[in-house]
Amino acid sequence: MRLADLVKPIDQCTEEELLERLRRVRHNREIARPVAAKVAERAERKSSGKRMSTLEKLVEGMSESDRAKLIESLKE
Repeated sequence: MRLADLVKPIDQCTEEELLERLRRVRHNREIARPVAAKVAERAERKSSGKRMSTLEKLVEGMSESDRAKLIESLKE
């Protein structure tokens, strides 16, 4: 088997076939890659964990009256 038997050359394609090939290429660029999604999720978990621990430390260091004032200001 030859490659020419499997794939029709671009110069022999009709306009509709070329448009379909272009759509497939664009679709393949836009689909979500599983590895990239996992890397982004891992980075988000890492950074959100740091922010939460910093926030928890801040709240733990506050007095009871300061916490009550913060809760009231957040309710408004």
